[in-house]
Amino acid sequence: MIHLPIVHVGVDECGALTADTALFTIAAVLTQDPESLRNVIQRVAVHSGKRLQQRRRALAEFKWRNSSQRFRSDVLERLADSDAKLFALTVNKESRRIADTPENHAVLVCALLKLLWNDYPNVALLLDKHFTSPTQIAIVNTFVYRQWPRTGVLSIEHVDSQRSPLVQLADFVAGCVYAWHRERSEPYNVIEKKLSVAKVESWSSLKAQWVSETK
Repeated sequence: MIHLPIVHVGVDECGALTADTALFTIAAVLTQDPESLRNVIQRVAVHSGKRLQQRRRALAEFKWRNSSQRFRSDVLERLADSDAKLFALTVNKESRRIADTPENHAVLVCALLKLLWNDYPNVALLLDKHFTSPTQIAIVNTFVYRQWPRTGVLSIEHVDSQRSPLVQLADFVAGCVYAWHRERSEPYNVIEKKLSVAKVESWSSLKAQWVSETK
């Protein structure tokens, strides 16, 4: 029997489910050594000359949406040079407004994680703290646990993305893939070959698949 190692996976998203926009992207950064990625954004910030007195607070504010093009490219280049594996799922919402519920969020998380869980069934999962209610968090966790391969082990933690380097990096990956699908943004070229899977699916097919599987 082969005992596979536990890997660490950070997940974040880009886009708004409730907006009447066409796309939504959710992405994962997977690593066996999270410490090797802990200071990626800090190094980019220092290299770019962002030496602020309250450095820790300043670094926490760096996300895809508020970073310069150069900063984004530097983060992605460091990810491309790392041992991390990247996964992305872009959802074609068909310009629909989708309810931002724990159930719908769990569908997105499972659809993304299905891209990796056969090869990496033992996961310590970090999710951006999208919901704060214990009941909502329990709904997400229960849905994901029920879908996880029986041969694997899974732990789930909901964290503030600004305090989790792995989730923060997933934000940059999600933002990059989302921007590429919307406007063919150039930074995508930096991580295109690094992406283990970059899939596009319609929301209607995802919902039909996962609702059906859980009945």
